[in-house]
Amino acid sequence: MRVLVTGAFGTLGRAGVRELVARGHLVRCLDVPTRANRRAARRLGDRVEVLWGDVRDAACMRAAVVGQEAVLHDAAILAPASERDPDRSWAVNVEGTRGLVAALAAAAPDSILVHPSSVTVFGADPARRAPVRAGDPVVATDHYTRQKLACEDIVRASALRWVILRIGVCVDPRAKRGDLDALRLLFEVSSDNRLEYVHPEDVARAQVTALGCPEAWGKVLLVGGGASCQVRHRALVDALFSALGVAPPPGDAFGDAPFYTDWMDTAESQRLLAYQRRSFDDFRRELAESMRLVRRALVPVRPLVRRWLLARSAR
Repeated sequence: MRVLVTGAFGTLGRAGVRELVARGHLVRCLDVPTRANRRAARRLGDRVEVLWGDVRDAACMRAAVVGQEAVLHDAAILAPASERDPDRSWAVNVEGTRGLVAALAAAAPDSILVHPSSVTVFGADPARRAPVRAGDPVVATDHYTRQKLACEDIVRASALRWVILRIGVCVDPRAKRGDLDALRLLFEVSSDNRLEYVHPEDVARAQVTALGCPEAWGKVLLVGGGASCQVRHRALVDALFSALGVAPPPGDAFGDAPFYTDWMDTAESQRLLAYQRRSFDDFRRELAESMRLVRRALVPVRPLVRRWLLARSAR
């Protein structure tokens, strides 16, 4: 199958490209030509076709979809970056999706569109009975969720064959870069808040399998790691601290704010897509391994690192 991957060198895009190539699909990658993205493209060599462009460019999107049978639409600006520049994120997330759908409708109306959404569209409700289900009410609570719901509406209103995947907390254990706003948020959220982790490779498996699963088309599915990935917010923060070789934060470092993550009912998505392979313990081990050299380098300054991290707490 000829498959276009937008945002091909982001976290989900890279995983999706690897999965597609491994299964023998013909892959066209679309992303913006940053230095990091060009390095990632060079590592793929001639296994994929690479187009440099922007999903906000209608002409670019029309060219990108020509000859394609399916799309993994992974191009997006995520929270908290979406909150810093909502106009730009609306243009990328919503108008980019609108432009892609229009381009597919004109040039490839029989194609399959896999669109990643987010568990965050259910809103923050600690009193809610877990797990959330695909048919539960949704609510826009910030720019990001407003954009995700607008994208879902655009996809559902199209005449394309589509699948919407509302994805849980998807953190790449190999990522080395952080975001100060995201770090501050870690301490604002209640340590008891429910979250369901899902590995990027598992998301990629779900996305690619959905392309060949007619029973999934036209459905909104919840994609999370399953019971072994249903943890509390504290577990995620402790895993990050441990990977750095730093003692975990005290309980009073956390705020009491609810957050819009939760445990998810993934029975239907797992039945259809059979993607759940990695547990939260696997994430913890992979994170520790990826940070091995960093952890070793930080040994002399661990107390200072811990003090710096805890200074991000509002408490």
